[in-house]
Amino acid sequence: MAYPTPQEKSNSAARLTRLFAKAMSASHQKSTLDAWAFAFDLAESAQGLDLTHEVTDMLVATTRELRSMRALLADFGVPESLLSYYVTYPEQAMTATNLSAPWGTTISNYMKDEVMLSFAWYSYVLPEEASTTTDEELSALKELLVELEEALKAPGLPRFIVDTISKHLEGIRRAIRLCPVQGTKPMKDAARALITDIQIDQDEIRSAAENADETAMNRLAGGLYKVWKKTAEVAGDAEKVIKTGQHLLEIATKVIDKLN
Repeated sequence: MAYPTPQEKSNSAARLTRLFAKAMSASHQKSTLDAWAFAFDLAESAQGLDLTHEVTDMLVATTRELRSMRALLADFGVPESLLSYYVTYPEQAMTATNLSAPWGTTISNYMKDEVMLSFAWYSYVLPEEASTTTDEELSALKELLVELEEALKAPGLPRFIVDTISKHLEGIRRAIRLCPVQGTKPMKDAARALITDIQIDQDEIRSAAENADETAMNRLAGGLYKVWKKTAEVAGDAEKVIKTGQHLLEIATKVIDKLN
């Protein structure tokens, strides 16, 4: 059957409905692992154990979103009898023990027609979220991340600064992967985590920057600021985060004028 998949709704149930529908379109001959990798757009980015780890990470995040959706629906007065059966089945489909099973078997066991129909209804019960993002915004952020990654390869950068920024670069990449599941919240968390770490490590960053190549540091600082600012914008958190965080980012480099 053609499963209802709300395309314009922006809430947890709508996101999960779209995710499940995409997974359902994968070949039933695939493994459940490969079907979820397809749904999360991971099929070409990792292989072997790396793929298993990334899919598992995404499924844990999806399960967390599923449980959050269930609690919110209960708050809106949806009876437990309309939640327990229909929400539990997709959660079972996402357990690690099912990853090696044929996708067709997982669908027949857990992703029944009534489950998909229920999630489509849930999406209409829940209100629209205030903050949303677009594929164009995420693509623009990905381009800035590539620029920042190139800046990190320049000689003359202290290992402490490279490691600190690399950690957040990967954190933002993960937040982008999570957007179709959790909305803009992961982007907000990533932007705020960057501010917090720089605040805590500001003395070490200042000390390391004293011995850095000035040109490389200048390029890195500019790239970092653009990535961080865009992440906050995508999160819908720009005004608040940028107002409080710009000063903290300035301490990451001697070339403060580049950031002003």
